[in-house]
Amino acid sequence: MIKEVTKKENWTTKKEFLQSWEYGDFLKDTGRKLVRYEYLSKNKEVTQFQGVITSNALGFKFIYVPRVSFSQELLDEISKFFKENNFVFWRVERLNNNIPKNFNYKLVKNRQPECTWLLDLEKTEEEILSEMHSKTRYNINLAIKKGVVCKIEKDLEKYWQLNEMTTNRNSIKSHDKNYIEKLLKLDSVYQLSTYFAEDIISSAIVFKYNDIMYYLFGASANTHRNLMGPYLNQFEIIKLAKKLNCKVYDFWGMAPPAEEGSEDRNSHHNYAWKKSHPLDGVAKFKAGFNGKLECYPKPLEIVLNPFKYKIFSLIQKLRKRTIVGHSTKE
Repeated sequence: MIKEVTKKENWTTKKEFLQSWEYGDFLKDTGRKLVRYEYLSKNKEVTQFQGVITSNALGFKFIYVPRVSFSQELLDEISKFFKENNFVFWRVERLNNNIPKNFNYKLVKNRQPECTWLLDLEKTEEEILSEMHSKTRYNINLAIKKGVVCKIEKDLEKYWQLNEMTTNRNSIKSHDKNYIEKLLKLDSVYQLSTYFAEDIISSAIVFKYNDIMYYLFGASANTHRNLMGPYLNQFEIIKLAKKLNCKVYDFWGMAPPAEEGSEDRNSHHNYAWKKSHPLDGVAKFKAGFNGKLECYPKPLEIVLNPFKYKIFSLIQKLRKRTIVGHSTKE
């Protein structure tokens, strides 16, 4: 039996912050249509999950459920439930490799990071520093010697100023300002920024859930780049996470590993990754702090209405072609 969960006191602690009540409320506050469900098995075991419902112009709706662990039986039961409620398909980002038995599916790209980089915080601060790449350790000390300081604060305008510099400099997209503003209002979110005198150099936004600190967003100025503010920023996050009794620092996104002998390869500090990956530019930075790689299975799109799913997929392909064509022209 699957039913909706509407009260916070009935929601249990989850492994991933993406399934936390607080994060779900944040998504609702940004305008997402979020729903929470629980499944009660025959032997009275309860499984809970939350997801975001999206509809297109034709009224075709699907639901996206991130970072969950479902049995094969449960994947089929949830699929049956969503089909009865007129969903065209549902997308699930799995923590295991189970697949449904009675429904067709396809493997798709991750929305959340395909791989991430985890730092063990149960080691001492001295051990963490000693296991960093020597250049990373040097850059942290350089920032300190040059007078760079780090402050824990929540200042939307300062972060957004750096965010616009970073997105323009690297030709990347970001969430809108309203999204960041609402994120900073959460009690479990911290913003750490580095300064040289009165000038802000870098800023990072992190999310604490259970005993894990997650690095969500970071931005840096176009000036004072020789002062290595982002390196000190990360070290101060590590120190804060240890102070808050976190056991792991999740750098939230890492370029996946390169295949042995591949020419599509960059490496640093005992880690080799795909240099063609969009995270190539930050992989060296994160690898320098030491850590271990964790990768997730490919997400599933479980098809509930094959005819509408084909139409939906065709619309998406046409839309992407239109966007690419427009971008090329510009």
